Amino acid sequence: MSDPLRSLADAARAVTAAATDQAVLDIVAAAARDVIGARQAVARRGPNGAPHGPRLVAPLVARYGSSLGLLELWDKDGAFTRDDETIVAALAQMAANAIETLELLNREHAARLEAEETGRRLLLEKQRAEALHRVGQAISRRLELQEIVQLATDAARELTPAQFGAFFYNVLSDAGEAYMLYTLSGVERSVFERFPMPRNTDIFAPTFNGEGIVRIDDVRQDARYGRSAPYNGMPDGHLPVRSYLAVPVMASDGEVVGGLFFGHPEPGMFTAEDEHMVAGIAAQSAIAIENARLYQERTRTAQTLQRALLPPHLPTIDGLELAATYRAAGEGNEVGGDFYDVFVQGDGSYALVVGDVCGKGPQAAAVTALGRYTLRAHAVAGLRPSYQLLRLNDQLLRQQAPGFVTAALARVDLTPTGADLELSTAGHPLPILARADGTAAPVGDVGTPLGILERPELPEITATLEPGDLLVFYTDGVSEAAAPRRILTEHDLAALVAEKAAEGPRAVVEHLERVAVENAGGQPRDDIACLALRIAAPLRVSERFPAVPRAAHDVADALAPVAEELGERLAQDVRLLATELVANAVRHTGVEDGTVAIELRIAPRTVHLSVSDDGPGFPLPERPIANPEGPGGWGLYLVDQCAARWGAERTDRHRVWLELDRG
Repeated sequence: MSDPLRSLADAARAVTAAATDQAVLDIVAAAARDVIGARQAVARRGPNGAPHGPRLVAPLVARYGSSLGLLELWDKDGAFTRDDETIVAALAQMAANAIETLELLNREHAARLEAEETGRRLLLEKQRAEALHRVGQAISRRLELQEIVQLATDAARELTPAQFGAFFYNVLSDAGEAYMLYTLSGVERSVFERFPMPRNTDIFAPTFNGEGIVRIDDVRQDARYGRSAPYNGMPDGHLPVRSYLAVPVMASDGEVVGGLFFGHPEPGMFTAEDEHMVAGIAAQSAIAIENARLYQERTRTAQTLQRALLPPHLPTIDGLELAATYRAAGEGNEVGGDFYDVFVQGDGSYALVVGDVCGKGPQAAAVTALGRYTLRAHAVAGLRPSYQLLRLNDQLLRQQAPGFVTAALARVDLTPTGADLELSTAGHPLPILARADGTAAPVGDVGTPLGILERPELPEITATLEPGDLLVFYTDGVSEAAAPRRILTEHDLAALVAEKAAEGPRAVVEHLERVAVENAGGQPRDDIACLALRIAAPLRVSERFPAVPRAAHDVADALAPVAEELGERLAQDVRLLATELVANAVRHTGVEDGTVAIELRIAPRTVHLSVSDDGPGFPLPERPIANPEGPGGWGLYLVDQCAARWGAERTDRHRVWLELDRG
């Protein structure tokens, strides 16, 4: 191959391997110069740039006729020939083909890069959308405000470059007072505890006023930074915030319920995508917060209404010991239909009732109120229980009350030796009667629920109660707590009552509630109401003293008349424990001109002692009480060591009681 042909072949191979337009142009220009023998040659994409004078020019023409540039030669010894023209034209076409191929490859590469970038962007948006959806689902399942704001703060910090974050939010107390709380993420709470709550400074104001999102690449370089006293910037010890992102959290009515704030110690960390992510979480949080507020308001309303349907406290009745428990089903955000009541009747007897209204909510509350107050209204006549339940049935039918009502109603007439009992039930679980000798059994006959028939069957039984006998009423929330897996029979319940009967009414009703809750796996599906009474032993000592140190010494005089009946050993124990309890009451009452009262009841098998005072009471220590190491704490320690049973309760006064067995 001749040298010109070799040069053209080399140029062809080089052009094919060239990676850029400029490389192609340089190759063909050099080849043209070498083959034709011109001293100057240039290939360019732009217009003619050669000096005036003889020159050889060939256009670089694309496949479809568009111009891609020129190949020019000049400064040759002698004139350009037709062979030179042919060679230059071939080189120009070679360059045009190579440039066109490179442009096609570049377009394909750019399109591929754009597609990959679009794919990455769409994947990121999908991941962000899925993350936001997961966060929204998690937030929407919460009804506790603190859980919602903590979850939102943690999620937003984890899904953005934020190193730390906070959610400042407004809450309303039960009294209607507004105040601000906050939660943190990515930093310990102690870091913020010594700083005041954020104020409406130039940087914070847009968020707390709901004006919009604030994103700052470098807070310290922002014109609004450092313009507010007293710190004129961040206080000493504050987290090193440079990048800043804040998003208001707004309710559907436009109220600003709070704000999400995020920071990073390096500048320029937050992007528009981060802004959109936090805004999405803020919107989800606002909905969840509104739902939580509605739920809390509904719960408060239900609990207020429920309290109005139950007695605020049981009456104090000489000769009777009373206790009751009530637990609403679920979260306590619906008014239940279970109720109980104890009240005096016109003839001096006492009525005790436990009832269960079919259903829940406002309708059940209305029927509960109708039932409770109808029975109280007829109490003035001192009617027998079956007659009172019949009057209630008439009212339910007359008012066209929805559903039906079950009830167990007892009339208790105290006597010098105990009490006479009349009992009638209307479709309600039978009460359990635990005798002082330790036996327990259901009592009564099941009648017809009220509000269904004009003439319901309301069987009535009578019984004589003696000191130590205990009668327990309950609703089906106790017996059917584990339904349908397990339903407690009346004999099952009698056994449960017998387990705690010796400890008194309070221990029995708490035991029944505890068993029901356990059987329901901790989440009862129905309300639980229990009411118990015990015939107290005759009151043998009842004294009230001023709450002064001498009261402990007066106890011995008050107990002296029963010392012989108790026997020397038991009398000493009673005197010691009474003295300790009275001394405790005097020491802790904290009420000016307060009093301390002592009561002693003597039954055939037990001695019951109680000491009450005007003070607020105190939390009971864990049992068994450890041996005190210092001078204090011996009173309750001795009670715990000597008493067969003891406890404390608060009604209109704080009361500590104990029972000693008469061995």
